Amino acid sequence: MINQETVKQIQHASIAERIQMIELILQSLKHDITAETMSGKPQFKPFKVRKFNLGEHVDVDRDAMYTERSF
Repeated sequence: MINQETVKQIQHASIAERIQMIELILQSLKHDITAETMSGKPQFKPFKVRKFNLGEHVDVDRDAMYTERSF
């Protein structure tokens, strides 16, 4: 929590000083957000596509498939 004395100092600071404080806080937030998102980012895992045979050629009618699913 911010000290009341600090709040009073901010209130009596010039506009330029308050804008500078806001810019510093914004940079700090951006740094924290990028550090947080980078640490939680999952690693890329490569995969292989396996081909398989259904025994016959299958035509996929996407319109019919989506209407059956009510999309």
